[in-house]
Amino acid sequence: MNLGKLKIGVVVAIAIAGVMASLVIQHRAEVKIREKDEAWRQQNNQLAALAAEHERVSKVVTQVKSSPPDEQQRELQKLWIEVERLGKQINELETNLESGRRARIALFASTHPTPEYREQREAMAAGKIKDTSSLYAAIEHYLANHQDQFPSNLNQLAPHLQKEHLPLTGTNEFEIVYTGTSDRFTNIPVQGVAVFRERQAWLAPSGKWARLYVTADGHRHIVESDDNFQAWEAEHLFPPPAAGQQ
Repeated sequence: MNLGKLKIGVVVAIAIAGVMASLVIQHRAEVKIREKDEAWRQQNNQLAALAAEHERVSKVVTQVKSSPPDEQQRELQKLWIEVERLGKQINELETNLESGRRARIALFASTHPTPEYREQREAMAAGKIKDTSSLYAAIEHYLANHQDQFPSNLNQLAPHLQKEHLPLTGTNEFEIVYTGTSDRFTNIPVQGVAVFRERQAWLAPSGKWARLYVTADGHRHIVESDDNFQAWEAEHLFPPPAAGQQ
């Protein structure tokens, strides 16, 4: 397998993947904001209706006080029960509205970060692009000098990285997840084989855990998962063949 022809497309693919992932995350966040806004409006309308009813009942209480004593007592008891019920509902709604307001502010802040935060995230994203590009180039070189055998760990790539002045940025740590030979790809699509990945997952704005994988064709995949990546890895991680097998 000639991986050299793919080198030019690696960085472009990584950049496109990063932009697409950002657009998807932004769209999901905007949908959540709209949903929270609609729920907030409904609760606010309900609160206004309850407040109006509370005021009406309070006025009735004043009117009942002019009734005969026995009838007055019965009506007042009913009305006070109603006033307490309405007051409790109003308090609960006000609490929910305040919680919703804070949640909306937090969500808006997460999707509209400060310039400093955006700058930091962009630097980290650039670090990922640089690191994955450097590691893929080092793996390509390693394959050419080891009979198409993939390295078993990143330490084996260190000599090439140092020689070519390709230090990792330190923003992310990766690990090798495929240690077989490239000739196995005659029966396995290269885009379906994960070669290395981030060691640690991170929490995406969607609320799911995310992880960056790089497949044998050099493409970067940001995978979001709620099952500890088991489903995705079951389709993209391949153990090396047993001794004596091809």
